[in-house]
Amino acid sequence: MSNRDIKIDVGQVQETLMLPLWARAREAEKSNPIVCDTLAKNIIERIDYDFSRIEESHMAEHQGVWAIRAYNFDNIVKEFLANNSRAVVVNFGAGLETTFQRVDEGTVLWINIDLPDVAALRQKLIPDSERETTIAKSILDLTWTDDISRLTQGRPTMFMAAGVLCYFDAREIEILFRKLAATYPSSHVVFDSMSWLPAWGSNREIKRCMESGEADSSTLIKWHLKRASGLRKWVDSIRTVEEYPMLSRVPARNDFNKRETLQIRIVGLFRFYNMIHVQL
Repeated sequence: MSNRDIKIDVGQVQETLMLPLWARAREAEKSNPIVCDTLAKNIIERIDYDFSRIEESHMAEHQGVWAIRAYNFDNIVKEFLANNSRAVVVNFGAGLETTFQRVDEGTVLWINIDLPDVAALRQKLIPDSERETTIAKSILDLTWTDDISRLTQGRPTMFMAAGVLCYFDAREIEILFRKLAATYPSSHVVFDSMSWLPAWGSNREIKRCMESGEADSSTLIKWHLKRASGLRKWVDSIRTVEEYPMLSRVPARNDFNKRETLQIRIVGLFRFYNMIHVQL
C-alpha cells in the first residue's frame, strides 16, 4: 500500500512549491550532497504527485542551483544565529522550505509566512512545533507585523526570502522594505536576487512555458537587483553586511559537469544571481 497520503493539485502555485523541495530531496541522495535535506526526502515520499513531471522537463537542469541556494541561505542564517542568541527568523514565502530543521541551534524562534492555501499544505507536511509557527498571510499583507510583534519583542530578528522577492514588483518591495525599516530597525534581511539580464532571459523561458500551459503570468520575474546599494533609494540607512554571487560559494565537488562548471564561472563573473544580506 502506498504511503503517499497528501494529494497535490497540479496548479502553478503547487508546482512552484514542488521544485525546490524535489531539488533538495534529490541532492540528499548523492554521495557528497551540497545540502543534506533528509526531511525533504521524507516529504516527497508522502506526496501524491508525479515527480517525473519535473525530472523529464527542462527544470531538472536547475536542480543543483536550488541546492546551492539552500546551502547559501543555511550558512548565512547559521552565522546570524551563532552571533545572536534567542534570535527570531521570519521566513517570507516559506512554501515547503525546511531551513529551520537544518539550522536550528536550540533557541531560535522560527516564523513562516505564506498564503493561506500554502500554509495549510505546509501544516499537513511540516506541522508547527514549539519554536516554529506559520502565519497564513501574504507577505504584502503587512498586518502580519502585528501578529508577530509579541514574539519578536527584545529579540534579534532576521528576515529571509528565498526565491520570493523577484516575483513582486518594485513598488511592492519598496513598501515592504520601508515597513521593515520602520518597525524593525537594526534587523537583518537576507534574500537572493537576479540582475537585469538573467531576469529577462528567465522571463523569455517562462513565456514559452506559458504558451504550452506549463506556467502562468504569476511566475514572471518582476524585480531585479544587482547590488545591495540599490536599496538605499528606499531606505537610506541600509547597511550591506555582505553580497556575493550565488554560485561563488559552492562546496568542492568532483561531479559537476562541464556545463555546470561553466555556469558557475559565468554567473560569478557577471554577478547574474546574487546573495544579498543587509541590516536595516
